[in-house]
Amino acid sequence: MRNLASDLSTQIRGIWGRLDAGQRLVVSAIVLATVIGLGAIVWFAGQPSYETVFTARSTEDIGRVKQALATAGVAYKEDASGKAFLVERSQVGKAHMAIAEEGILSTESPAVGGGLSLIEDAETKQWKLDAASRQSLVAAIQRLEGVAQATVTASRPRRQAAFRDRDAEQRPSATVVLRLKNGYSFDALARAASSLASSQLMVPQQNIEIVSASGSQRFRFDPDRETGGGSSEFLALQRNIGDERTRMAQERLDQMWPGKTNVSVTVVLDPSWEVRSEKVLPTEALVRSEKVKKDATDSSSGKAADGDGKNTSKNETRDREYVTEIGERRTGKLMPDIKRMTVALLYDPSIEQTKGWTNRDDLINAVKAIVGWDPARDQPEAFSTLVGEFAPITMEDAVATGPGFADLALRWGPTVGQILGVFVVVMFLRGLFKRSGAGSGGSAGETASVGARAGGGGKADAAEENLSPEEQQKRMRREIERSIATDPAALAKLLETWLTEQKA
Repeated sequence: MRNLASDLSTQIRGIWGRLDAGQRLVVSAIVLATVIGLGAIVWFAGQPSYETVFTARSTEDIGRVKQALATAGVAYKEDASGKAFLVERSQVGKAHMAIAEEGILSTESPAVGGGLSLIEDAETKQWKLDAASRQSLVAAIQRLEGVAQATVTASRPRRQAAFRDRDAEQRPSATVVLRLKNGYSFDALARAASSLASSQLMVPQQNIEIVSASGSQRFRFDPDRETGGGSSEFLALQRNIGDERTRMAQERLDQMWPGKTNVSVTVVLDPSWEVRSEKVLPTEALVRSEKVKKDATDSSSGKAADGDGKNTSKNETRDREYVTEIGERRTGKLMPDIKRMTVALLYDPSIEQTKGWTNRDDLINAVKAIVGWDPARDQPEAFSTLVGEFAPITMEDAVATGPGFADLALRWGPTVGQILGVFVVVMFLRGLFKRSGAGSGGSAGETASVGARAGGGGKADAAEENLSPEEQQKRMRREIERSIATDPAALAKLLETWLTEQKA
């Protein structure tokens, strides 16, 4: 083993000695990059891996989770928001057990029963079932993306008072309070929460009210309008119709005079729009069900027709239930009528000199036809025109769409880096083998020449014989230094030759 290590060390030193300064720099850089890469991989592999075990929805949950994890001895850290708790992968199961024991993640229904009497037990059972339904509903609503917190309150009458018509008192109802995250629409989430509450609590959707946590918005489902009904939806419908007709008119005008016209359409809808639901009653009596009850009555009499002195009579009673309604009819309009419309048209006087222009009335009539102007409904003064100079449009250079330099570098950088790395390694090995072969041949010839000059003074040239001994020593020293600088291995060859001659 020692010989192997010694040989390997000798070979490495020999190869290192044959390299020039550039090759040594390349080898050092490659070795350093390899060591740094391996060190980074080892460091990254040794880092702990964290997973999210719980995301709190309120400050109360945050305190309870911290206490549960601290009691169980589980190390954790919080994310940037402070609501998500992360633990090391090896302690995920322990963290889940600790949080479940605290009762935060429990979705089990409360135990039913345990009352002192039948009435009390029934009331307790009903109350706990309602509480479980509300808890399940809260969990379902909070799973909606955009809902930060939800609170549900509901009441369902359990007893009906006889001989009193109190429909309002006996009507089940529910209220859901929503706290939304920033950037989410209240109407869309309110409709979803109303549908969930209706199916979970078995309460008609018309009796469910959705309220924002700030109290600024409210929502109640209206089946007649099918979209929730209310002032906000009505105003949004007005705005959408006006914007759509403005866009249509502006597109047509820009096709003829781009940047020279501007039109604005405002629509006011009839707020008395409504849809009525009516029950359809049968025109004649329709029997839904019929029950026949038969019995026999015995009566005693002094003068009986028979010898027993008894009279027998048979009675038959029919109980019929009639159909009170056969369906429901809805009457009304699909959408509200347009009550009035106002149009404002602005144009540049330069369009009057363009080809195809006739007069201003033709332009006004064209705009009226596009937006749906009705002379019988709209007043003439509701259409106004204004002539003015428009600022010139600055045409911007078209920007070539496509990925940027950063995207291209991110996409092709790894491939180009691998190709360059292979090319550098191939060129390095090629230069290393080429220099090693040339250095070995040249060093042998130079060593022989130097050895001949050092050992055999009588074989020198005539010019060298004429030099003084001091000059010959200086010249030989310069040649030896030049040979060693050209090929570092020449010194070893020279010493080997010198030692061989000394032994001989």
